[in-house]
Amino acid sequence: MGEGTMLSHTIYNKLYWSDRPGIIYIDIPKEKLDKQMTVIAVLLNKPLELYRENVGAIENNL
Repeated sequence: MGEGTMLSHTIYNKLYWSDRPGIIYIDIPKEKLDKQMTVIAVLLNKPLELYRENVGAIENNL
C-alpha cells in the first residue's frame, strides 16, 4: 500500500506433503482501497520460481 502498510496473506490448497505450491491470497482491508485505483507492491526475499509440471496424455482411464 502507498503508506507502507504490511498486509497479511492466506495460503490455500498447499498440502504439507506435496511439492506443489499453494495459492496465495493477499488480504486487503476495505478502508485501504482507493476509489480510483489501488496499487500493491510485493517485496520478495528471492527471485520468483515458477512451478511447472510436465503433463502427458491420459492413456488409460481404468
